[in-house]
Amino acid sequence: MGKVEVQFLNCGVLRPRGAKVFVPQMTAAPCLCLLIRDGDGAILVDSGFGTRDMEDPTRLGFSNHLLNMDEDEADTAFSQVRKLGIRTEEVRHIICTHLDRDHAGGLSDFPDASVHVTRLERDAAQARETSKERNRYRPAHFEHGVNWVTYEAGSDEKWFGLECIRVLEGLPPEIVLVPLPGHTRGHCGVAVDTGDGWLLHCGDTYYCGEELEYRKAPAGIRAFRRLAHMDLTQAMTQLAAVRKIARHEGSVELIASHDAAECEKRLGRKP
Repeated sequence: MGKVEVQFLNCGVLRPRGAKVFVPQMTAAPCLCLLIRDGDGAILVDSGFGTRDMEDPTRLGFSNHLLNMDEDEADTAFSQVRKLGIRTEEVRHIICTHLDRDHAGGLSDFPDASVHVTRLERDAAQARETSKERNRYRPAHFEHGVNWVTYEAGSDEKWFGLECIRVLEGLPPEIVLVPLPGHTRGHCGVAVDTGDGWLLHCGDTYYCGEELEYRKAPAGIRAFRRLAHMDLTQAMTQLAAVRKIARHEGSVELIASHDAAECEKRLGRKP
């Protein structure tokens, strides 16, 4: 296997109303994404909010009033990629941990990219069968005509004991999908072999590092989970699995999308 270059991006900031009192760990919640370069273009893991979301936050639905996104176009993956000197056409692939508004909002900024997700997640976002799914998946984020690449069959070979999907269309073998359903039907982690060890982007499997260190998350986080997860029992099973992975010190590093402390560690600034 070769070596890929991984860069951390924060592609949006949420300042949920009331979080300072009830969920202080999420007072300023980042939307952490990865930019992977393998010598043959660029790959995004999640896309955060998009330029159109910044121009017109009503695209995000009523819940944005509660999530309270910062309206700053400089936060978008589109702006950050260009600032790094990468042409947006060079972003050939986007891998989404899931398709919530704060993870898929930027898809339309890269209309020619192939978008890799589990089949369950693509189908859930298109069908929007429940009230929670009608709220979380925004049709405006997909109306440009997404070039979907979907997966459902896992590999016979496990990834640190977890089910995984290893052969990904057009992507380097250093990238592995790790299904972690619960937050959404088809939620998954994205593991990257950096050449110096594995990095697992856990999406919304957890929200702050304290959840990995203690048996129970802070009370506010536990309450938030009940609102955010499609299947709480399934989500807790995945959290337990990720806690086991966290014990492989030196072998696997973990990040979660909305972990403010991780954002400060990786980017040197608070969200």
